[in-house]
Amino acid sequence: MRFYEDWSPPAHLPWDNDVYPGEEYPMYSNLPWINKLRNNGMTMKNAYTSSPKCGTSRYSTITGRYPTRSSLSRETSWRYGTNPAKAIIPNTKLEDIDDIKDGNDCSHGNIAQVFRKNGYTTGMVGKWHLTDTDTDRFNIEEIRSKIISCGFDKVEAMWPENMLRRWDGIEHNMEYVTYKAIEFIEDHADKDDDWFLYVNPTVPHPSSDVARAIEVDCRVTIDGDYSVEGTADFMPTGWSIEGMTKEFGDDCVAYRNTVKERAGDTSLTGKDHSADLGSIWVDDSVGAIYKALNRTNQLEDTVILFQLDHGTAEKSMLWEGGIRIPQFIHYPNGNLPDTYDGLVSTIDIGPSMLDIAGILNDPIDPDSLYEMDGKSWWDAVDSGAWNDRCLFFEIFDDRALRCGCDKYMLLSSDSRELKNAVWYGWSGFEADQTEALFDLCDGTGLYIDANPSRSSPEAVNIAAEQPDKIFTYSALMKCHLNKTGAREATTVAPLYDECRLDELKSEYDALISGCCQWTTERYLWVFPNLFYLCALWAYTL
Repeated sequence: MRFYEDWSPPAHLPWDNDVYPGEEYPMYSNLPWINKLRNNGMTMKNAYTSSPKCGTSRYSTITGRYPTRSSLSRETSWRYGTNPAKAIIPNTKLEDIDDIKDGNDCSHGNIAQVFRKNGYTTGMVGKWHLTDTDTDRFNIEEIRSKIISCGFDKVEAMWPENMLRRWDGIEHNMEYVTYKAIEFIEDHADKDDDWFLYVNPTVPHPSSDVARAIEVDCRVTIDGDYSVEGTADFMPTGWSIEGMTKEFGDDCVAYRNTVKERAGDTSLTGKDHSADLGSIWVDDSVGAIYKALNRTNQLEDTVILFQLDHGTAEKSMLWEGGIRIPQFIHYPNGNLPDTYDGLVSTIDIGPSMLDIAGILNDPIDPDSLYEMDGKSWWDAVDSGAWNDRCLFFEIFDDRALRCGCDKYMLLSSDSRELKNAVWYGWSGFEADQTEALFDLCDGTGLYIDANPSRSSPEAVNIAAEQPDKIFTYSALMKCHLNKTGAREATTVAPLYDECRLDELKSEYDALISGCCQWTTERYLWVFPNLFYLCALWAYTL
């Protein structure tokens, strides 16, 4: 979806000062249901994805780990000697690899498994993208079975991945996705049980045109065609959904015409409204799910987390427009504040949801828990903590971190970000540059929101002006790369404790005072230059 102006917009892209940011709402809709979640819930003002692609981001959401932690990623990195590991979609699948230490992403290392092993019924509807699929064909039942083995009791209206040419006429179908989500919710009405539902709309997404999809009969689904008269599965009308089709006699065509009307007439405006169509379609879906929760008396006790996989200004890149995301938490019985300013990431969603459920600290099955990179923000939202936290980001071979107002990038020779900067001639960038530093704030400690009247802070690399910060953040990034690297993946388990500035400072101070007494691999990796100087100093004695 677009990153709308009201949703705590990110800094605009450096090269798009006159166009981005702040998307306006569709012509005749302010997306009332999504904004109802936001206005009656808690807005995360500094929410980020750990990786700006749908598959890599979803891996971190469902596992609480960085994408390069995946069993596939660590196996590939270890086998081929690539360091850092590549943060790419083909590597971020929930797979079990027995030869890799802590390599059971499917059977153990994801939050669906934790919820299920602690008494929750678990469900998934919509786009999945976390299972390796045959590139030439789809066996829906085979993939459904694999997802069930990864922790989900019910898997319905499941699109295995993005819709490409081999989909044979299957298009977006938000009525079907919504119907199956509501079916799951209604199955738990008046039952004294707990459930977890992972809902992933397929729209809007450029891999399949929304304007084309909305013209297709909604009875044509990923699970079969229910529009053919004379067949056992024939449905004379569409899916009956309060808030979508029910008000139109279950007629999808009549309902979808209202979606097009609310987006605006392209022939009159000259504007491409495909993204608006998708946003309205999703908003209606959110509204229908909201109504189902309310109708079944489950709304007050349900935690709804709404987020985007990644920023929409520049997917696949580490600019703020690619990694900063909208995120709202709606939980009426949670007594949450309206906003939270702490730095949070998709890696925090898993531990936070488990914490709210009471599983993180008091599980029914202690063996179901596993180590995560993220941490729960459940207690922090009231205390205003985490102001001193650093977040890390990864895509392909590139890495970035944000600490307070500072953002540091470690760029590969193939970095798209570096090629952008050099091409546009941004200040402080050279073709052989590997490091960049930006001040994301306005001098008073406030983040520079999108504002077409001023230039983006990411258009000015201040690395040369801040050598002390470059030294510090370089050490912090090396700490992070050391912990997230493949190491000896078949014999050594990963390290999950967070790299923190305050801890690095204390280690640095101890290093200076103890000097040559510290020779562990970890500190040689983080402070190699200091050890060279230390050794030279000892030799001269």
